Amino acid sequence: MGADPAKKLMQKAGALMARRSYSRGELRARLAGHGEAQQIESVLDRLEQLNLLNDTEYAYNSAVRWMRQEGWGPGKVRSLLLHRQVSSLIAESAMDRVRLEIGETGALESYLDRRSRTRPLPGDRRGIHKLIMSLQRRGFPSETIWEVLRQRIPAAPWENFETGE
Repeated sequence: MGADPAKKLMQKAGALMARRSYSRGELRARLAGHGEAQQIESVLDRLEQLNLLNDTEYAYNSAVRWMRQEGWGPGKVRSLLLHRQVSSLIAESAMDRVRLEIGETGALESYLDRRSRTRPLPGDRRGIHKLIMSLQRRGFPSETIWEVLRQRIPAAPWENFETGE
């Protein structure tokens, strides 16, 4: 006799969640080949009841980790959350909560502090441009980048960058 399909799904979900946290959408996708949609939803509902699956906390904890430890900007973090199948409403709520905690410039300043341990801030126009482009790819807004870099890069190289000389 085969084991109960719901029990197998719960065991599979537990094994997956033992490795790392998942959003409800991600876990649903990972369990898709292991049972019927109704059984999967039932298992996901039970995990939520047990507070083992919580998209709000998952989004917040992931956003904090990605911004503080990985050095990603809010744009990249929002994109990562949506890619991990967190609803846009929950992703925005998590980003607002993280912004209040870290501040608008906190993640960027923290990333630049870590980066400057191995590479000094650029002192020429080309280097400043490359740094700005890199920070934009990391998901930081242009206004925040300019605000922080104006404070960190000496006046002469920054003026040369702004005037294009």
